[in-house]
Amino acid sequence: MAEIVLSQAGSVIGSHLLPNGLSVFGQNLSGAVLGEAVGRLAGRAIDASLAPVSEGPRIKSLHVMESREGAGLPLVYGRMRVGGQVIWASRFKEYRREQSAGKGGPKYSEYTYSVSFAVALCQGPITRVDRVWANGEFVTLSEVNWRLYSGTDAQLPDPLIEAIEGGGNAPAYRGTAYIVFEDFPLDAYGNRLPQMSFEVVRAGRAEADSLSQHVEGVNVIPGSGEFVYATSIVRERRFPGIERPLNMNNARGAADFCLSLEQLSSDLPKVSHTALTVAWFGSDLRAARCRIRPGVETFDRETVPYAWAVDGMGREAAHLISRTDDRPNYGGTPADQAVIEGIQAMKTAGLAVTLSPFLMMDIPPGNDLPDPYGESEQAAFPWRGRLTVTDDRTASARAAIEAFVGEDGGFGFRHFILHHARLSVQAGGVDAFLIGSEMIGLTRVRDDEGRFPFVEALIEIASDVRAIIGDGVAISYAADWTEYGAYLPSDGSGDVLFPLDPFWASPDVDFVGLDWYPPMSDWRDGDDHLDRMAGFDQIGDEAYLQHNLSGGEAYDWYYASDADRTSQTRRPIADGAYGEDWVFRQKDLASWWGQSHHPRAAGVRDTSATAWVPGSKPVRLIELGVPAVDKGTNAPNLFFDPKSAESRLPHFSIGARDDLLQRRALAVANTFWRGQPMVEQVLNWAWDGRPWPAYPSREDVWSDGPNWQFGHWLNGRTGLISVAELIEDCAARAGTEIDAEGVDGVLEGFVLDSVSSLARALSPLADAFDFSVIETETGLRAEHDGTQPVAELALDAAIEDSLSATRDLLDKQPSAVSLQFISGDLSYAPAVIEARRTGAASELKVGLSYPIVMGEGQARILAEQRLTDILDTERQSLSLAPGVARGLEILDRVTVADADWIVHRIEERGLQRRLGLRPTRARPTLPQSIEPPSDGDAAIVRADPVLQIVDGPPLEHLGGAAVWVAAAADPWIGTYTLKLGSSIETLSEVATLRTSAGLGVLTAPFNAGPLGRWDEGGMIELEMPNASFSSIARDAVLSGQNRILIEHDTGWELIGWQSAELVAIDTWRLSGLLRGLAGSPVRAVAPGASVVLTDDRLVALPLTREAYGQTFLSQVDGGELGSIEFQDRASLPWRVGHLSARRVAGETIVSWTARGPHYSNNWDLSDTPTDAVFQIELYLEEALISQFSQSESELQLSSTTADKIRVAEISADDRVGEWGSIPL
Repeated sequence: MAEIVLSQAGSVIGSHLLPNGLSVFGQNLSGAVLGEAVGRLAGRAIDASLAPVSEGPRIKSLHVMESREGAGLPLVYGRMRVGGQVIWASRFKEYRREQSAGKGGPKYSEYTYSVSFAVALCQGPITRVDRVWANGEFVTLSEVNWRLYSGTDAQLPDPLIEAIEGGGNAPAYRGTAYIVFEDFPLDAYGNRLPQMSFEVVRAGRAEADSLSQHVEGVNVIPGSGEFVYATSIVRERRFPGIERPLNMNNARGAADFCLSLEQLSSDLPKVSHTALTVAWFGSDLRAARCRIRPGVETFDRETVPYAWAVDGMGREAAHLISRTDDRPNYGGTPADQAVIEGIQAMKTAGLAVTLSPFLMMDIPPGNDLPDPYGESEQAAFPWRGRLTVTDDRTASARAAIEAFVGEDGGFGFRHFILHHARLSVQAGGVDAFLIGSEMIGLTRVRDDEGRFPFVEALIEIASDVRAIIGDGVAISYAADWTEYGAYLPSDGSGDVLFPLDPFWASPDVDFVGLDWYPPMSDWRDGDDHLDRMAGFDQIGDEAYLQHNLSGGEAYDWYYASDADRTSQTRRPIADGAYGEDWVFRQKDLASWWGQSHHPRAAGVRDTSATAWVPGSKPVRLIELGVPAVDKGTNAPNLFFDPKSAESRLPHFSIGARDDLLQRRALAVANTFWRGQPMVEQVLNWAWDGRPWPAYPSREDVWSDGPNWQFGHWLNGRTGLISVAELIEDCAARAGTEIDAEGVDGVLEGFVLDSVSSLARALSPLADAFDFSVIETETGLRAEHDGTQPVAELALDAAIEDSLSATRDLLDKQPSAVSLQFISGDLSYAPAVIEARRTGAASELKVGLSYPIVMGEGQARILAEQRLTDILDTERQSLSLAPGVARGLEILDRVTVADADWIVHRIEERGLQRRLGLRPTRARPTLPQSIEPPSDGDAAIVRADPVLQIVDGPPLEHLGGAAVWVAAAADPWIGTYTLKLGSSIETLSEVATLRTSAGLGVLTAPFNAGPLGRWDEGGMIELEMPNASFSSIARDAVLSGQNRILIEHDTGWELIGWQSAELVAIDTWRLSGLLRGLAGSPVRAVAPGASVVLTDDRLVALPLTREAYGQTFLSQVDGGELGSIEFQDRASLPWRVGHLSARRVAGETIVSWTARGPHYSNNWDLSDTPTDAVFQIELYLEEALISQFSQSESELQLSSTTADKIRVAEISADDRVGEWGSIPL
């Protein structure tokens, strides 16, 4: 406490005694800084006599996990990376796995280890843990057994710790957030415990007082994305074995939607109801021409574990989403299976689900479509509310509506809705169902009899949906806030109509659904606009926002034109004829709900009311939202999306981010509407099914990421910490109170990681967020400079000649400010930003260090602001006569000689007061928002490997095993286990696959070629990712290098090559071939045949000749089952060589040479073993006329009519080898 008070006093004295400061080691230190330092030292000395030595928060470059007795636990605000303390560990577990080295090889054992341990993270309670690092690298916890204890005062001991330590011996660590890892594998970390650090998220009390306590329902978007709602990780297979996840783009390694639901539960724990949006795409704003179809991002995509399908159609039959810069303008329609998985996951999480079929208009710029609104072409990517019919009040209008609605089974609106009704049943049911939303361009179209055909169609569709989903599901339509009530045609008729009343009154409709976006403010910059002059201090005032929920624009008054809005010419809303003001007040939902509705023809009120019965059905606000942009409450319905013609900023917005206004407005609106008797549910727009911060930071995946900054999204904005709350919480922990109600701003992350004094803890925050702690008559107060009302001081109130001014010399002013901060984009590593002025007269530099998590853009703004403040060094000193301005306090804003100043010093000299004044300064924009941090690289998802079990020729250069296995996958993670068995029950491990092998396919036909000599004309063209081919000398080929296998209809051919040429990405052309090596059959092969590169990445399988003829099931890591019938082709006799026939003395002599690995290559030894047996067949005109066997390698035919002979060697187990044949 003394440090706070004396540092403030020292600053005042120092600035008075040393107005120009001092230059120390090239750095200019002002008198205020020196005085504050002296005062701080004095205060610290006093505090130290009463409390331990402390230090404030610092920026760390290392986040070290340790296990130190008596170590303190950090206190996290917002989000921060921490190392933690290991507080418990089990003994290591050892796992032994025995394997065979292959055919005839020895067995060997492998050992792996795991350990269970617990790490204390910080003081609790926390909200969640997001990212985790091990030895500085992102790790995924999806395949690790772990449990998080958030640090509540009621948490119980971990069952594993209790089981190992014994009942009653395991502490619960109440108040400490900690994480337990069970059997954590250590093989990837050298069998040692890795250095781990954790991204901790902790919401504060300010958050609890706003969104987390008031938001009880959300809309789940984006509605588009082929697998965006899938809980299975769906992978795109770009090549056999090469896959990339489509719906896992986060560092956790979970499906995006699963992680988003987890974040929803932790960030907004009171949410109990959700509306899941699922988009199909409209093709035209002209209703009669509009086709509604599911869309895909590409026709050419193979996915596993299931393919995209919607309504029974594959992607080739769907609408292809338009593209810009070779990227789709929308994500595709979520696959039916993905929607089913999403609904089931939400229900499992305890959420009630409303299914919301959502129509998006895929109409790109340059569409050349006739525009129903008279423009040269239809607007780009328009709002669905623009869908319309131009010939209102005609029979053709009804015909156009009927064409748009269509029949079930077509590409119209009816089928679009009914498909989703059936889909909801397939998913196990939903709680509510919407039959569309915001179709105001159709609900107000009349036929020639004045009826509303689209409303009639909605009533019919509601009945059809009821027949599909049953009575237990609530059904409605979500009307736009300008659509639900009275309709005043612009034809000058004076009519007042209620088009949707028959629908609201329908027995198949259970509630009134509204998308509620009326203005909540009419704010402008400056002090000279009507709302500021009405006494409201700022746009975010609770009272101001509350007033505009049931007052203000669209309730009390309206603007007749843009010019009126600019001049604030407000016209009152009143019904002079019948006193029913609510008819014309779009905001007056309560009166609309509670009154009978009487149409008016030519301004005359009908005595008969519509079918609506006052108060008969509850209201649900299906959408309630506010964009996170400056003055977003002026027009909550507007959104930022540069590709769309609808993209707008709110009236008078300067386009700056404002997360704080969004939070305050939603808190006020949710509280108000849930307190209204007619409202039974409020769903906020919107929660994204793509998790934070992967969305919006992964713009390489999602092109709409930039829209997040000014959009309605709640993701990433709920964990912000109020600076005021942080100040008050720190003060409370220090045993005192600071009133921080006047401090504005939010921050992303801050941590107190050691024992610290209150002054040291708050010092970097005070500088960054531009507030000061001052002592007042009522105690300590934190507030921004100059927030108190202006007091005008005339010079004649001062003592004559007492006004003096000082300014630093130019050569004493710094040329740059260097600001160090914690970068959320760089995994919480330190980062530095510099702001520099050009043409500076000195090389002095000011260094600032803020242990606050922020983005580079925010840090740059702050550095530039601080440089401006430092350069603006003018000071005024004013002596006042006795009794003048006695109420002034430090930080008050005063006007002297037509200029605004801040009181930064007050000196009492008897009855005289002397004021120290400094210029006012602009507040930085940093505190109102944060930038989304980079999520880093997404976790790697193991691909399902492509498996080739090669039962082919012997591969002597690899060891000569009978069967080899090649597996390829990208990405390849860790090891895969191959199991073989005669049945599922007998599957057992036979091999560990450690690296991806070279597997590919032929891309061109490959003809049969010569055997036993170089094939100079043949070429192999193949595609093989993750492999490299090289050219070598012929001698190297003959010695066994450069070998591939090509599969054909009877097995595999082993081929050597001399020359390799890269002709395209992953595509090679091989030439200089040796065919049929190792006795392998030579065949012609079509494109698409499998190719295996025979290198040391192949793994031998322990199959012996005894297994010949058996069929084995194969499986890799629980994947799909395959099968192989073992033919032991490696031991088959080779094709005989030098088969020839010659005529000698009227006889035909046929001879050949036996070949094979068991035949000698020595010229001095016999070619043929004495036990060799050959099968001989004679043919005449392709008909077999004789067959026999012999042991000699020569045959004499004295007389024969045969015209062809075939010869093959017979193995010891009576199997016939490859045949050789010649004509006779």
